Amino acid sequence: MALTLYAHRLSQPCRAVEILARELGIDYDFHEVDFAGGETHTEWFAQINPLETVPALKVTPATSDTFSLGESQAIMIYFCRTADNRDTAQRWYPNDADTLTSARIDQWLAWHHANVRRFDMFHHIMNLHLTLPMLKREIQSTLLKPLQDGLAPGLATLEVQLERSNTSRAAPTLLGGEHPTLADLAIACELYQIRAVGYTFGRYPHVQTWLDALAEREHFKAVCGDIDAQGREVFEQSGAYLALGAFG
Repeated sequence: MALTLYAHRLSQPCRAVEILARELGIDYDFHEVDFAGGETHTEWFAQINPLETVPALKVTPATSDTFSLGESQAIMIYFCRTADNRDTAQRWYPNDADTLTSARIDQWLAWHHANVRRFDMFHHIMNLHLTLPMLKREIQSTLLKPLQDGLAPGLATLEVQLERSNTSRAAPTLLGGEHPTLADLAIACELYQIRAVGYTFGRYPHVQTWLDALAEREHFKAVCGDIDAQGREVFEQSGAYLALGAFG
């Protein structure tokens, strides 16, 4: 079976999918898609993913027809259901082996969309970074501040969950287990996007510790190289215009 991942490493959901593929030892071909330049809306890409979003996965089985999947969480669950390394896959998403834990993972994945992903700031951070200096503070006050304020309740919820679930664990996880799950990965990739440009989470120390631990994983670090480089550039050139202490 051949797998092709259509993605871009500046995209949070794309990184989550690629990190998981590496964690599971899944072989794949990587095809970079210029989503910022509109490539997801081209005719050729719509044939891969009619949703016109990244990531997208094309699966070419040896004995059946090729098919494609969109949406990062659907792709990650598919990986966990089909990976050869069943023991590792079930640590990330146990599926039928532990339906209660799977349901709890599903709960946090669903929560993520409306409470963390919804307040993605990186698009406006890049607009701030690339625009004229006279407009940078306006972008911070009118576009970024409402997203920062909107994200704060979600961070508070994560803080409470991590504190309750990890009373004595040095490397905390969202459900309190020894190994992170798909919920940890999806949410951490989202928050790492702003950590890369200099945001810290001092008011949420359990969130900070949890994110730091995930960021130290081998495959997380490897896949996040591009966003780290982009974050350093933004911080060095435009960090003074960002309210980096918003969560400090």
